[in-house]
Amino acid sequence: MCRLFGQHAHAGFDTCEPLCSAENALRFQSHRHPHGWGIGWYVEGAPHVRRGILPAHADESFVTAGRAIRSSVVVAHVRDASIGPVQHENTHPFLHDRWLFAHNGTVARYRDDPGVRAALAAEIDPDLRGRIRGDTDSERLFYLFLTRLRARGGLASPSLEDVRRGLAEVTALVLRVADAVPSPKPSSLNLVVTDGRLLAATRRGRTLHVAADTAPRHAFVVASERIGRGRWEDVPEDVFVGTEDGIRIVRRPMHAA
Repeated sequence: MCRLFGQHAHAGFDTCEPLCSAENALRFQSHRHPHGWGIGWYVEGAPHVRRGILPAHADESFVTAGRAIRSSVVVAHVRDASIGPVQHENTHPFLHDRWLFAHNGTVARYRDDPGVRAALAAEIDPDLRGRIRGDTDSERLFYLFLTRLRARGGLASPSLEDVRRGLAEVTALVLRVADAVPSPKPSSLNLVVTDGRLLAATRRGRTLHVAADTAPRHAFVVASERIGRGRWEDVPEDVFVGTEDGIRIVRRPMHAA
């Protein structure tokens, strides 16, 4: 398992606090999820990613990055390696063009069944398949999502509804391929994605929480575990949450018509 965090907030919102110093900050969570960390954010619309392979609680670079961020949209992740060795290429968030993606969970039978790996890879557009650098199921999920989103009209400026449908199609595909044979550990697919404009997340098989504040210093936050003393709510299983501006929040069943 891993732990993830996504925030779409007023540009003056303190990002370092939930990452580094708040009660149950992501850095603290890395004591149980010690296999590297990553933080992604945007500067004048361009994505930036910092990664490390040490535990976040033991790496001052994590704090340095957290203190330096001045961005309305942030995605962060601490890893507990279930598939793939501890190396930068396997560390979330993954990046393609403007898109950042993080995953908490595991695709059933991915490690042990080459048929599952081959079936999922075959669904990724060939040019995107060539961009894969690591060993994880998570990176393949990212490029599956980009493939589905591109088929829905492109990656440049999709609607939040297009993103929901793209994530739903990826989830349905994984369940059809990887969970066709019963497994003691069904697929778990908590996903967070952003292009710096919108931020969206889905829950399946792992805990996910959301906190939203529409005050002038607005903030929309999703996290695997509650952080600090915000007004957190559980995201129900198989539900999509997202926002394009940090204020108007969409909550819908992931597989709504």
